[in-house]
Amino acid sequence: MSFKPIFLWILALTYSLNAQTSESAIAAQIIDKTLNSFFAEEKIYTWGEKAEHIQIIQQSKRMVFTRDPSQAHFILVSKTVPNDIASNSVILTTEYNMLNKDNRVVGAFFWQKGRPNLLFLRNRLEKANLKLSREFDKFIEDDL
Repeated sequence: MSFKPIFLWILALTYSLNAQTSESAIAAQIIDKTLNSFFAEEKIYTWGEKAEHIQIIQQSKRMVFTRDPSQAHFILVSKTVPNDIASNSVILTTEYNMLNKDNRVVGAFFWQKGRPNLLFLRNRLEKANLKLSREFDKFIEDDL
């Protein structure tokens, strides 16, 4: 009978969805922790470029999704920073390579070999007048 292959397919799909949810939940927790350093407000209006960013925002305790990037205090991108953003928006990318492409991006949160990675560039944090708590010192680099 075909019961066995369908069961295995459903099991694989369920595992895949749970893994994705776990990654977005972990990402939300890590990003929330960094937001504690950047913002005093309890809720941070956040815009995300991709569906995975929106999923992270929805898992967050501090981020509130906004469809309008000009209303966002915090922006998650992977390819392009929108043109119509507030001058004081904090921009984080989920792609390491994006750090080279746009000087407005202060840091990156990305997965590598199944592990979360966090990286901030010191000169960009200083230029944006942003300070991270001491616990983030090991994630701050002088250059790429």
